[in-house]
Amino acid sequence: MRKNGWYLAVPAVFIYALNASLAKSPSAAFFHLGYWLLLYSIFRFLRTVNLDRVFPLGVAGSATLLFLYGILQKIWLFPHYLSWLEKSADALSRSMAIRVRSGRVFAVFTLPTLYALICSVLVIYILHFLIHSRGRVRIGWAILLIAGLINLILTQSFGSVIHLSAGILIYLFLSGVLNLKTLAPALMVISLFLFVITGLRFSEAKRLDPVRLRVSNWTQAGRLIQANPWFGIGLGNYATEVSRVTYEGEARSIYAHNFFLQEIAETGLIFNFFLLALFWIQRHRLRLKNPRLSPHHLAAAGILLMYNLMDIGVYFFSAGLIAAIVLSQIYRDFSRNPRGTGLLFILPFAFLLLAQNLSQSALQEGRIYLSRQNLNDAHSYFEKSLNWNPWNHRALMGTGVVHFLNNRLEAAERSFEDALQIHPDAPYAHYLLSQVYARREQFQDALYHASRAARSNPNRKNYAHWYEKIETLFAKAAQPAGK
Repeated sequence: MRKNGWYLAVPAVFIYALNASLAKSPSAAFFHLGYWLLLYSIFRFLRTVNLDRVFPLGVAGSATLLFLYGILQKIWLFPHYLSWLEKSADALSRSMAIRVRSGRVFAVFTLPTLYALICSVLVIYILHFLIHSRGRVRIGWAILLIAGLINLILTQSFGSVIHLSAGILIYLFLSGVLNLKTLAPALMVISLFLFVITGLRFSEAKRLDPVRLRVSNWTQAGRLIQANPWFGIGLGNYATEVSRVTYEGEARSIYAHNFFLQEIAETGLIFNFFLLALFWIQRHRLRLKNPRLSPHHLAAAGILLMYNLMDIGVYFFSAGLIAAIVLSQIYRDFSRNPRGTGLLFILPFAFLLLAQNLSQSALQEGRIYLSRQNLNDAHSYFEKSLNWNPWNHRALMGTGVVHFLNNRLEAAERSFEDALQIHPDAPYAHYLLSQVYARREQFQDALYHASRAARSNPNRKNYAHWYEKIETLFAKAAQPAGK
């Protein structure tokens, strides 16, 4: 038992249970635990599998699809989106139009910065296969390399310059290629890449917006760590708690833009001390065989490390999946035969993550229809979201808004109260419930929930204005008749 490290399971379960009990949204802690266990299960299974023959085909296939789609998105889809969005007058369409006009491609991913990471990792592998291939195959790899660099430029991500530069330098060093003769050309290419990105986003670069955003978000994460140093705020609860420590005039984000800061804020220092002790105890099982045999995997790991320093990194599933694959090939253990039970262990966590993503997708669809005042379709999608994840308090708030707009106050009240059962400090739920009570002229209850909303998110001026309005109405209602 001691040999396999299972004796550490008891304190691990205790620490997680304590962390989840402190979370304002325990359901988020539960789903995030499933997510991390899924990534760990994938890592454990793949490290027993030799992917050397699969990697070139997988890289070539995924790179071809993504790079082609990224270029088409820029030259064909974006103009099409703009012509369609300009016909819509709702706020969501206007915000989407602003994003499309920026011209930053993101392919099938949620953010250009995330797509830039995917491109950087693919470029490293393509470069490796290009160097080690022969004949006409090299032409294909060269075309993919050029397409990848074009997509990186189209993302207009400053971070891509940093993590791709780190990856290329690591790869060249481990491959034995990097010397005084090759260092200068490598730095020249990296500098050219930086100048192109800077030129595309010169107005932001001149104001140092990316740097100020990061510093501001790192400061907020530091405040959360300082306020809850030992046990954290609860796994997966960063997005709902950061507004408490965001001051007026600071950049607002639901992310810390640094994986390590966000992870420490959520789980606390005790858990991370335990994690470091676990790695130290298991260090003999995670020993590199020969770095020169896997320079492409180590360079990809370097890219992922830099990305995690500048963004939330493997909190994104695509980045987490790549990290699990890359680390499984760095710490390979072919002494064990791949077990089908490993795949069976992955399935429940995969289903949990799939259910959460389907719930979030339906929630986004419902919000789109709600912004366009299509209440019937909005309600239908909010219900679908709750079918996949009954603990999605945002979907409950969505159904409550639909009921409220249809003047079904009792149903709206139930939805908002159910949302607060799941997340007692959700400021928007308190704000909406306050509006329900105000419409009924129950000003005392309305004042209570308005104050909760204003205290939970003091940076939202509409919450503060609503609280002042209800406070005035409550004072008038409390005055004796005739005064």
